[in-house]
Amino acid sequence: MTIYLFYIGMIFGLPLAYWVILEWQKPYFELENNRNRKMVKSAPEYLCLLISEAALMRLLYVHYKGSISNLTIALLYVVLIVMTVLCMTDLWEKIVPNKILLLLLSLGFLIIGMFFVQNSEAVIQILPSSILGIIFCFLTFGIGYMVSKGSLGSGDVKLSFLLGLFLTGEYVVGTVFYGCVAGSIYSIVQLCRKKLSRNDELPFVPFLYLGLIITYFVGV
Repeated sequence: MTIYLFYIGMIFGLPLAYWVILEWQKPYFELENNRNRKMVKSAPEYLCLLISEAALMRLLYVHYKGSISNLTIALLYVVLIVMTVLCMTDLWEKIVPNKILLLLLSLGFLIIGMFFVQNSEAVIQILPSSILGIIFCFLTFGIGYMVSKGSLGSGDVKLSFLLGLFLTGEYVVGTVFYGCVAGSIYSIVQLCRKKLSRNDELPFVPFLYLGLIITYFVGV
């Protein structure tokens, strides 16, 4: 019974956390219409939250089956919330706010610290995978940022390192792969439709978010 109440709390907590984070971030938006925006009032937000809830239910099912640990489900949950928020902020402002990245970093280390006190072995077990995740993100985003001479946003790079750390190598590879595939397909279609030029900048976080959702559904 307790685990079901825990799951229900996570399901209802996702949209609540989304709203709280955006209300906290709203005064720092650059565009006035975004500073005056009423949260959870647009169709893209509803769609994004529904997709996130579906991905969460998939994770909870996998967790119930014992396929992922309590530490992993906690980290995946926090990442899902933050990525849902960043998906919208990147669409609205084309930025990845440092305050939200810092929030993700703080929550991630808080969760790891709490689990380390209770069960240090669980943290030690995911440590190699986290290191591999960071290395993978350095090789993809870090080098990509240097080669592109800054056309790849620094916020995307910082976000990728946090994803590598908290998603671990198991989940971050799929997230980046599916995200890049989705971004490439979208860009090619829009270029063919002449809705996009080679000089236009695309917010990349929504594609990373989509890659994350696909990875959560497909599993590892």
